[in-house]
Amino acid sequence: MNVWVFALLWMLSPPVTDPGFFSHNSPQCLVRSAMQGNVLPILVKSTAPVCPWTVEDASVVEVSKYYSRYSWWNHDRSTNLELAGAAVDGTMLMPGEEFRFNQAVGERTEEAGYQRAKVIVSSGYKEDIGGGICQTASMIHAASVLAGLEITRRTPHRFRVGYLPPGLDATVDWGKKDLHVRNNTLFPVVFKLGKVGKGEFVARVMAPVASYKIRYKYEVVEETPSDRVTFELEDSKDRVKYYGRPGYHIRRWLHRKDMLSGKRDVIELEPDEYSPSPWTLRVAEYPNGEKRLRGVSVKKINEFLKGTKYSVKSARYTDVDEESGEYMPRPYVPRRKMKHFQGFAQILDPNPPQRITRR
Repeated sequence: MNVWVFALLWMLSPPVTDPGFFSHNSPQCLVRSAMQGNVLPILVKSTAPVCPWTVEDASVVEVSKYYSRYSWWNHDRSTNLELAGAAVDGTMLMPGEEFRFNQAVGERTEEAGYQRAKVIVSSGYKEDIGGGICQTASMIHAASVLAGLEITRRTPHRFRVGYLPPGLDATVDWGKKDLHVRNNTLFPVVFKLGKVGKGEFVARVMAPVASYKIRYKYEVVEETPSDRVTFELEDSKDRVKYYGRPGYHIRRWLHRKDMLSGKRDVIELEPDEYSPSPWTLRVAEYPNGEKRLRGVSVKKINEFLKGTKYSVKSARYTDVDEESGEYMPRPYVPRRKMKHFQGFAQILDPNPPQRITRR
């Protein structure tokens, strides 16, 4: 008998009268226990699980997933991303429990294996320990949003990142910025983070059942071109080291359907503000001795780029022109690729411990 049919019949028949019983007790475990000849518990009010959920029992349905690519050829950055992913992969949240990224991943140090890679700072970019793990946090955030989980703490990047649509990213910084996600459903959820190919990142939210159906959309309210240029002395034919990406002010919405009650609602999320990122140009000598310029016009920047394949227009993200006011389709990953899904915890540790994040 299907364990959920068994659970429903048992729930509707006495003596189980606690409606939250199966939120904390696994039907699969109860069935296995009964098949082994154990007496099923007779409960009126459950105060503690008699048959706790396991990650395997809870990972029945893929509630949501998100997909992005990462620079696998950049060893330092990909090492950081995968280490952070391995720390979260397999984490189970019981109803009401909250996931905290910094607590789960820990401090990013060289002793923990983290490398120096590019990070975003107020002035642009620099090399620092743990560069790249924000993509891991962003993927968890995006998958959690599409699962209908409650985001209780999140900070967008200073500059928009290209590996996710606006409004779905999340930046983290030890002791300063964190990502918190609360399981606001009636059943446990499990984060599964891994790859389906070289440099192909998939974050999945698994659960016994899908509690919500979620669709997401955003609207660009204002786009602001970059007006800052940083020059670096470097002999290179490629004049552009980093694009000066535009800044964006966006509004965000979720369309949510409660799969249990059928109720539908539209939720407007907090708006996001992304600053324009500075251009970083390689030059043989500083123009008029200036290393940095502010308040530079689009025309002047195009003059700096004259003779190259670049222009201010080429720094724009093209997806902002594809908006139609419709909700974004969920990311599609072919089944043939998903068959090759490998969790980061399994890749880095063949026998990973079960991870459970407590409140």
